[in-house]
Amino acid sequence: MKAHFEKVPFADSGFHAFERVDSEFPFYWHYHPEFELTLIVDSYGQRLVGDSIADYRPGDLVLLGPNLPHSWRSGPIKSRAQRVHRAIVVQFRHDFLGEQMFAMREMKDIAHLLLQSDAGLAFGHTKIGERAAASLENFPRMPRARQMVTLLSVLLDLTSATDVQILSTNQVQPACRIGDQQRIDAICQYLNRHFEEEIEFAKLAKTLNISQATLCRFFKRATGRTMTQYVNEIRVGAASQLLTGTDQSILEIGFNVGFGNYSNFNRQFKRMKGYSPRELRDRFLAAPKPASPAKLRHGS
Repeated sequence: MKAHFEKVPFADSGFHAFERVDSEFPFYWHYHPEFELTLIVDSYGQRLVGDSIADYRPGDLVLLGPNLPHSWRSGPIKSRAQRVHRAIVVQFRHDFLGEQMFAMREMKDIAHLLLQSDAGLAFGHTKIGERAAASLENFPRMPRARQMVTLLSVLLDLTSATDVQILSTNQVQPACRIGDQQRIDAICQYLNRHFEEEIEFAKLAKTLNISQATLCRFFKRATGRTMTQYVNEIRVGAASQLLTGTDQSILEIGFNVGFGNYSNFNRQFKRMKGYSPRELRDRFLAAPKPASPAKLRHGS
């Protein structure tokens, strides 16, 4: 999928770290030539990386390679104790420790990890990822020298993870032509704003001054999926958040996220998740209460 180019504000150290604290994480499809480590501290929603759309929760840890389009889009606040969405973000260049650092034989494992990150790697479900998350929690407030040592240590730890989840199945690159980039961004923004409604593709095509057939071909070529598939993935992700975060009825949730009938909602949900909306809610209600954000931040 194509995206906005983001200029990362670097200091002399070759990396940029910050704590993201917002009332929401809005959909913003973008890319940059730097690597990125993102740790979700306190937020729930959907993570979009390349052609992957998945739910995220506190403890989610992802390593992104250069120019890999991505966005985090938060869901509703889960509790009164959670007033904002929080994440730790570390963006760094390949040469943040010097041009030849990762060419050294001793660094071959980290060099391989960075190469794999071209598709996006998720570690939040692993024990090693949990330890890395604990190391990153105070990263933005560390002295610069300590940040450099910690980042190298975290990357080295992540090389030992054996059950890493590869996120994007296709090599998705930013658009080369500015016009194409702006067009796909406009389409994605529209679909993310209106997924709860009945999408009129003909109306969308008209706003872009192209035919509906051209619009559909363009989107499929750029994203590897049809617009209907893309919208259904967004709807299923939004439904998952409502199923676990509200007491709305399953029928009501299906209609609220844009599915026109209950049977289609169940069919699409089970096709993407492997289980029905009812099964997800039952599993969530039966599961032990998750750790508080404080425990997640400090490890357990």
